[in-house]
Amino acid sequence: MKLFENLPIGTKLLLVLLLISILPLLTVTYGFYRLAKTKLTEQTIHTLDVQAKSILGAIHNYINFKFRHMNGLVRIPQLVRILRANRQNKPHDLSPFTSFFRERLRIDPDFLAMFLLDREGHLILSTDARSGEGYSLRPFFREAMKGRTCVSEPCMDGGVPGIYFSKPVKSKDEILGVVVLQCRAEELWEIIAYENERIGAGNVVILSNSDGVRIARSSRRDLVFKSWAPMRAEIREQILREKRYGTDIKDIEATDIPEVMNVITNVVNNTVSPRHYFSHRLAVGTSTAHSVIRVMDNGWRILCTIPEETFLEPVKSQRSYIFSIAGIMACLIAGASIAIGRLGAKRINIFASISKEIARGNFAREVPFTSGDEIGQLGRTFNFMIASVRRKIEQLKYLNDVAIEVHSHIETERLLQDIANIAKRLINAEIGVLLLLDEGGEEIKHFKVSLPNSSEAVYSEDRPKEEVTPSRTVGAKAMVRSCGFLGMVLTKGLSLRLDNVTNDQYLVSLPANHPPVRTLLGVPVKLDYKVIGGLFLANKVSNERFTLEDEEILFNLSYQAAVAIENAKLFGEVRQLAITDGLTGLLNHKEFQRRLDENIEGSRRYRYPVSLLMIDIDHFKHFNDTYGHQTGDQVLKTVGNVIKEYIRAVDVCARYGGEEFAVILRESDMPPAVALAERIRSTIYAYPFKHDGIRSQLSVSIGIASFPQDAAGAEDLIKKADESLYAAKRTGRNKVCCYRSLPL
Repeated sequence: MKLFENLPIGTKLLLVLLLISILPLLTVTYGFYRLAKTKLTEQTIHTLDVQAKSILGAIHNYINFKFRHMNGLVRIPQLVRILRANRQNKPHDLSPFTSFFRERLRIDPDFLAMFLLDREGHLILSTDARSGEGYSLRPFFREAMKGRTCVSEPCMDGGVPGIYFSKPVKSKDEILGVVVLQCRAEELWEIIAYENERIGAGNVVILSNSDGVRIARSSRRDLVFKSWAPMRAEIREQILREKRYGTDIKDIEATDIPEVMNVITNVVNNTVSPRHYFSHRLAVGTSTAHSVIRVMDNGWRILCTIPEETFLEPVKSQRSYIFSIAGIMACLIAGASIAIGRLGAKRINIFASISKEIARGNFAREVPFTSGDEIGQLGRTFNFMIASVRRKIEQLKYLNDVAIEVHSHIETERLLQDIANIAKRLINAEIGVLLLLDEGGEEIKHFKVSLPNSSEAVYSEDRPKEEVTPSRTVGAKAMVRSCGFLGMVLTKGLSLRLDNVTNDQYLVSLPANHPPVRTLLGVPVKLDYKVIGGLFLANKVSNERFTLEDEEILFNLSYQAAVAIENAKLFGEVRQLAITDGLTGLLNHKEFQRRLDENIEGSRRYRYPVSLLMIDIDHFKHFNDTYGHQTGDQVLKTVGNVIKEYIRAVDVCARYGGEEFAVILRESDMPPAVALAERIRSTIYAYPFKHDGIRSQLSVSIGIASFPQDAAGAEDLIKKADESLYAAKRTGRNKVCCYRSLPL
């Protein structure tokens, strides 16, 4: 105390300031350490939980992806025939099927081998040289025979680490056998290692089964068949006897972390949910480790764990550093806080204000300072982020509007042209093209082009411009042969982005009158994994290159386009069925009435004549009663075909009812109508109707009336044509009568 009193005033003041600054700093540092430890622990647990969920989802996607490829093999009808022949002990040459499935395995990704087993587990067909002994004891066979799909745990067979995917082969409700596909186990390890590296650092991911056997881990690339604790003898004997992990595994080594084993195996019959998080002591040392566990549907356990010392290392290293510089910081903290507060608080408040606006959905504001120090650089980055988010939102809104617009169309031709226009406008390209294949996938059925000038078109050189129809562009098939990139998209279902088309290997030549193409983007249009066409864009504006983002947007549009095209197709088929007579294929009575009203309205507006032919088969009821309804139906079809052969494309032919037909002749007065009716009557009278070896002769009576000479409207025109028809029947049948020639 006396020593303190004898010190100079400056020294006393310095000591007081140091005590005032250092003691709070040390206290705050300790509190920070405790708080940081708590927060880092919570953050680590959350990270481990997210990682476990991510790995769980990745493994689920991996399994589902494999089974989707496997479904295509199971539906092959040859498998059922092979299994039925095997059950009946019929000899069968399997070499063609073996070669076929080997070729299929080259297409399907990462499958090593394919096996076909009968109901007893005997190997019938294999794409490699294995004997297949012991498959009847393996879990994947037993599960498949119960009618379920199964994925096995990784195993070593013949020194090759693999995973087996099995699925029953059924005929109706009977299980005939099992298809087994072997896949590389490295894929599973790569998924675990990738997800571990992507989310966490310094932690370990371990995959084990419900018995506690560790079958994979992120830090090692080989199979590790170890349990978390010594297993009961009967369980080990059962596993090894059933060869659950393959013929190369002779024993399962035990580790010494029983508390982890207890958590993993505490799920009994899925009635008790496991603890997602737990802490435990490591076997080596005294550090505490934190772990999160997730359970998959097939019983696999995903354990993500990390020691405390790993994620607390930054805090521990900083703690000693903070204590060492505590005195320096005490002297500088006051001045530095004032300077930093004055320089940075204002701009930081601006960031906070703009962030709140963005949270409310207002993306119009930007940071005003974009140059200078780090905060200025942060401002530029912040503005770039706002612009990117704004552009993404606009694209999503536009894609939503596009989806609504595309799905609102029901006419195929207009829909296809709108898709080509939308694709060009969406990606901001100069040229948009939509190619649609026929049902066989070999010919181009529709070819739609969207050019800068809507009046331009690409025509073939061997036909004049006026012969090109809007539904099928001539020369398109030749373009596929000459332009390899079209074939890559349409035949192989691959997407292409070509930055310099003129120097690319896929381009051979284009028609001479085709607009110049510099850059190209093409994606397939798929429906149920089948390529039905392709979307192509050329020459992005401002000489830019097509990006991966453009490709993803075009992919989304192609998916919407495929669904909309299928809907339009189904609508067209339903509409056609609704207006067509089921027996003759002609228009039905309702559609005839609508078409007649349209022609009468057109005649009134544009002043052209319309004639109506009412055609009735003579004595058809007697013919039908004599030879049967099936023969009568065949006669109706034949008469309908004869009438269709003689009318023009603008004319309308319909089955009016029973044995009566109606023909609407547009822009035809009475003389050409009579001539056509006589040709139809004479052809049918001379037609050799044969049935059961007997040839019959039939005739028709035809009545004709014209608008506006004979009738005042559609209903009146039908009435006058009917009167003419009955006049033809009364006067002897097999003749043509006109209304204006009837006696008044």
